[in-house]
Amino acid sequence: MPTATASKSSAKRTPALRGACEKSARDLVSVIGRTSRKSPAALTDLVDSLTGVIERTTELLLAGKGVRIVEDNQALTTQEAADLLNVSRPHLVKLLETGEIPQLPKVGRHRRVARFEVLGYKRGRDAKRESALAELANLSQKHRLGY
Repeated sequence: MPTATASKSSAKRTPALRGACEKSARDLVSVIGRTSRKSPAALTDLVDSLTGVIERTTELLLAGKGVRIVEDNQALTTQEAADLLNVSRPHLVKLLETGEIPQLPKVGRHRRVARFEVLGYKRGRDAKRESALAELANLSQKHRLGY
């Protein structure tokens, strides 16, 4: 477990860390570029994505946290998706039926939902909540309600 001093020093070297991560990403992409038929634009996007992944992974490991990689287009059951959103399964089914969250083709009679779609919905929902909370706080301060 790193100490507070180790965490502070890692925060100070963020630009150096970013540079090292970008170099690693570029090295990986140059190898990939030689063996695949990806367009230069796709390779540039890959460098940006890899840089972010390597940098964030390094920061988490330096902070003593574990890292797990999960495929973004993983198919979830309705119960797994509901658990991820912290809602009931019937509520999630309603979100699927209204189209608020797109669903994958059914497997037999069972619904499946793409993990990235659930996370996208969650980010949007959380952003709306934050916005509403900020608006309430502003109104509270404006009217001196003491919150």
